Amino acid sequence: MGDGPIAGLLNVSTPNLLELSQANDGVFPFEAVLTTIDGTGGARAHGSTMPIWGERFQTSAMSQRGETADMVAMGRILSLAYYLRSIQQ
Repeated sequence: MGDGPIAGLLNVSTPNLLELSQANDGVFPFEAVLTTIDGTGGARAHGSTMPIWGERFQTSAMSQRGETADMVAMGRILSLAYYLRSIQQ
C-alpha cells in the first residue's frame, strides 16, 4: 500500500500498488508494470536504480523442461504483473 516500514526512509513517495488502475483511469497499466519490474522502464528511487528483477530472475532461473533463463524470467515477471492486476481496488 506504499506505507510500509521502509517507505519513510526513501527520498521518493512509494505508490500504493493496489491503486495502479485507479491512477490510470480505471485501466491496469500492464505494459508499464512489466517494464518497471524488468528494469526497462527506467524506474529510479532513493538516488539509484531500483533492482532490475529481470536480471535477478534470470540469474536464479533454473529449468527442468529446457526453457531459457529469459523465458523463466519473463514467466516470473508476467506472474507478478497478473497478480498485481488481480489485487486492484
